[in-house]
Amino acid sequence: MSRAYHEDKTHGTSVFPLQVYSHHDKDGFYFVSQHWHEELEWVYAEYGILNLTIHGKSFVLNPGEFCFINSGQLHEIKSIGESLHHAVVFNPGFLDFALYDACQHNFIRPITNGTLLFPTFCSAFSPADQKQILFHMQKIINLYHTLPTCALLSIKLHILHMIELFFQANYLLKNTLSSKGKDSLNKLKQVIEFIHINYAESISLQTLSEICFMSPNYFCHYFKQEIGKTPISFINEYRIEKACEMLSESKMPISDIALSVGFDNFSYFIRKFREYKGVAPNKYRSLRLNFEVN
Repeated sequence: MSRAYHEDKTHGTSVFPLQVYSHHDKDGFYFVSQHWHEELEWVYAEYGILNLTIHGKSFVLNPGEFCFINSGQLHEIKSIGESLHHAVVFNPGFLDFALYDACQHNFIRPITNGTLLFPTFCSAFSPADQKQILFHMQKIINLYHTLPTCALLSIKLHILHMIELFFQANYLLKNTLSSKGKDSLNKLKQVIEFIHINYAESISLQTLSEICFMSPNYFCHYFKQEIGKTPISFINEYRIEKACEMLSESKMPISDIALSVGFDNFSYFIRKFREYKGVAPNKYRSLRLNFEVN
């Protein structure tokens, strides 16, 4: 079965499993739907505003702010207006030492095995430590894109300096998710996978709740708690994103696109498109085509 919600893209290379993604969004249409991956992801907003939902909690990332996404956490990212943000994505195993020593046991292994988690938002840190963390993140981004001599070694050293700071100030959090909680979360990921595969078809709450072995009412409550929106809102938003892809990549009539992504009511599609994107579908297509030309 396809695992659409589980990002399995290779980040970096086999000998240096870290990649920095820098994205400039001109029109404020950037959106990555709920997904998860094994890699750690550190996001920094250089300018503009990002809305993030991580483990069901919503955050606004303002210019100069950063956040941490732990391995396996469901998350989505959306831009608000023009923005430039950077994501440092790396495999936790990247931190391991070949020789198992006291540093590995006390500081690295608790991070790579998920016993300790990074706090999500930069407000968890003192103002002085925020400046230090931001300094290291900016250095990592610059080193990755310019690749001076010893860049790879320098990147790893900056990450280790950040981890040292986290331990010194006791910022890392204990992972308190129970085995029952992990099981429920895994079932929720199966629900997202189901939506990603079957978005073009009719999807009932009964079908989704049965995947989680929950009643429809409890499922809706649990879904909103973990995802930050209702199942219906999530389905509509994902369908709109698929419509955006088709508007950008094809000349298909808008009414046909609406049907192909699961909307059987064209007026409802137009209303939802405006709600999520702030413009009508034809305007979106025009803006994206102009962006590609430029």
